[in-house]
Amino acid sequence: MRVCFVSPEAFAWGVYGGFGYVTRTLARELAGRGVEVSIVTPRRPGQGEVEELDGVTVYGYPAHLGEPHLLRALLSRLGSLPYYRRVDADVYHSQEASYGTVAAQRAAPSRAHVVTFQDPYDWAEWGRIGLVEPRYRMTLPFRGRLWAERRILADACRRADALYSQAYFLVERAMRLYRLGAEPGFLPNPVYVPRRRMRKSPTPRVCFLARWDPQKRVELFLGLAREFPGVEFVAMGRGHDPVEDARIRSIYGGIPNLRLGGFVGEEEKSRILEGSWALVNTSVREALPVSFLEALAHETPIISGEDPDGITSSYGFRVDGDDYAAALRLLLASEEWRVKGRRGRGFVEATHEVDRVVDLHIAAYRRVLGEA
Repeated sequence: MRVCFVSPEAFAWGVYGGFGYVTRTLARELAGRGVEVSIVTPRRPGQGEVEELDGVTVYGYPAHLGEPHLLRALLSRLGSLPYYRRVDADVYHSQEASYGTVAAQRAAPSRAHVVTFQDPYDWAEWGRIGLVEPRYRMTLPFRGRLWAERRILADACRRADALYSQAYFLVERAMRLYRLGAEPGFLPNPVYVPRRRMRKSPTPRVCFLARWDPQKRVELFLGLAREFPGVEFVAMGRGHDPVEDARIRSIYGGIPNLRLGGFVGEEEKSRILEGSWALVNTSVREALPVSFLEALAHETPIISGEDPDGITSSYGFRVDGDDYAAALRLLLASEEWRVKGRRGRGFVEATHEVDRVVDLHIAAYRRVLGEA
């Protein structure tokens, strides 16, 4: 079996988002089971046209950075067609419906195409993003672009051989957004669950794990450190804009109980999550981020205003009206956070543990190939 992942990133070459984490994890594990796996993705600075990553071949097509959005999307996807043909996969698996999906279908129309809805944005979601990122404000030209994209991607979804969602609550949104005739199936995202006993910090510690971009609102987390001097705060991640990243660090870098970790490797991330009493997520909106699953795998409950599939309310502390301080006080008031964290680990083991999820993906591929 040959599988090609259609993804905007591969969790390498300076780009470390949720889509990339899922893609690289699935690709690595499938390759370890003897599947021939490739990833086709935009080429990043320092990335070669063809790279080997964890036993997986990564093809980087020209990204045409610096061009206007529509022109960049057109040129890069046209340039990606030879790479999808070169891969010659049995299954092309898109991590979200995208122009990459359209290109893969155009390049290999007779092959099987699968789409997992990772984070589809509707009008309401774009409106929430526009509150903190001016470039996404719902101007008339921006609405027109979104309308055109939606029409194109809806056609691509209808041409796909199978559609899935990584979270249950996204099913209705995807159906409405792309006018689907049937519900997508459920295909969860994978995370590694540590095979060791979790050892929590003896004193309160909370962490942040996300890129430091406007929609993540990292400053809400950093500001809590001044209000809770008896709590250790660890902020993992960095911003795509180095100037803004430096500005934030200059403002908050002197707080004694705050550690600005920047981008961290997998082992260090695991150690920080293991010791933490909670993961604090301050984003203006989320789907079901991998960071939630990674935290729960380490028995670390969630503090967030977002509650995808009821995960925050079940295994953490849901925030109302951006009052993260109230949620943190609730965390510190009892040992309930330990119970929620352990229950959260059980949920992840049952639903998102990497071996289980890879089994589900292989079964999905066999179905679209008529082998099941």
